[in-house]
Amino acid sequence: MPVHSTPDVDEVDPMAIPEWYSGTDLTGQVAAGIEVAIERMDARTADHTDIEKLVTLLELEQEVNWRCFLLGLVGTIHYDLEEIEPASRILEQSVSGYKVYLETFDEVLSVYCQSCYTLGVILFDAKKFAEAAPYFLRCLPYMHDVYDETYIGNILTFLNLCYQGTSQSDPALVFSEAAAFTRHTDCESLEHLMIAYANAGEMAKATEVFHLLQNHCREYEGYDRVLEFAERNLGESGVIN
Repeated sequence: MPVHSTPDVDEVDPMAIPEWYSGTDLTGQVAAGIEVAIERMDARTADHTDIEKLVTLLELEQEVNWRCFLLGLVGTIHYDLEEIEPASRILEQSVSGYKVYLETFDEVLSVYCQSCYTLGVILFDAKKFAEAAPYFLRCLPYMHDVYDETYIGNILTFLNLCYQGTSQSDPALVFSEAAAFTRHTDCESLEHLMIAYANAGEMAKATEVFHLLQNHCREYEGYDRVLEFAERNLGESGVIN
């Protein structure tokens, strides 16, 4: 359905509350507002008018997890608009407010995980690796229920890089191996794995992974970086015998 034809929340049948919504609003406005906002977010057309409508819906919603869900949407729209400061502040408020022991948590899980992931990316981009890692870790118990394989690979990769960034080579290696497996040993994950093995002191494995990169990843955009690392840390010249 075209974005411009999406029904306005004021036109909702008060009795038409979808099964997926278990919040406190019985007018139907919160559920309809969520559907409108998510459709526009998926279409990359959400803007400040959507933020204003979601904030208004907070006045109708009293259930704590659904309030955090609405805040998560607000923070994500700010992030999509490249407004990092309000995105970070609102997403942190959202994530910290969830109560996982309530039955409603299962129904808001997707936005909880997306908020954790986005907040982790914001902190990672700011090179705050120690602060970013716990938000990616929050995704782990639920990621197979919520994310596709690409997202799972990204989470594992970010965790590897966060632990590398804080000089914790052992957990970094765990997540680097998991990322390489999940990403079917694509060239980027192999580069990260080579570095993780080297940082953990497993030079033989690092060298083997380098040889895989030599054989399969010569067109990889980071290949020059791979060669430089191998020559500096593994004593490898990059010449195939």
